[in-house]
Amino acid sequence: MEKRKIVLVDDHVIVRNGLKELIEKLGDYSVVAQFDSGTSLLNALPIVPNPDLLIVDLNMPGMSGYELVQELKNSGIEQRILILTLDSDEQSIIRLFRNGVRGFLKKNCSAEVLKDALNSILTTGYYHNEFLTLSLREEVEPPKLSERDKILQQFTDREREFLRLVCHEKEYTYEQIADQMQVSARTVDGYREAIFDKFAIKSKTGLVLFVLKHQLFGEL
Repeated sequence: MEKRKIVLVDDHVIVRNGLKELIEKLGDYSVVAQFDSGTSLLNALPIVPNPDLLIVDLNMPGMSGYELVQELKNSGIEQRILILTLDSDEQSIIRLFRNGVRGFLKKNCSAEVLKDALNSILTTGYYHNEFLTLSLREEVEPPKLSERDKILQQFTDREREFLRLVCHEKEYTYEQIADQMQVSARTVDGYREAIFDKFAIKSKTGLVLFVLKHQLFGEL
């Protein structure tokens, strides 16, 4: 079977070489190119052979991984991207997924977690610990043509409004959502917990990914 082609973008050569060795030991992948910055990657486009996945360091000098993702999106270049970083916050993760990133890992993750992430992105399209669990659960069940409608029917009108604001490009906090909806913070907590319980979601990141994966935003 042909190996899946991986491209690495990281400003540290030691990190790149170590990652290359680790990835290729997994057996199903080959690192076909390495770049020390987002700018050098953009200057090399189009990459031949076309890679199956880009693994990009989020925190690079000059053009950051986030800026690289934005440039690729603005240029209409579609590439599966897995982000690596030492630290992160939930809002940054959500912003990256909104801009087309398919997965997110800490640099200190284990080889097994890296393997799970690569396999998941290249088979189901996305990787996120919580999100992956939801995807695997759905694969076990027979696909239904009306799955999105079935999901939408489970939301009340106020829960739909809450979801619209959670996924809004202005990235409202829960407190700001309460102001927008003219309800108390406790009421907003109730909407959130009700949705979390219905779909086994555990975080704001997982909630946004759930909406994106099922293409619900335009229907809310």
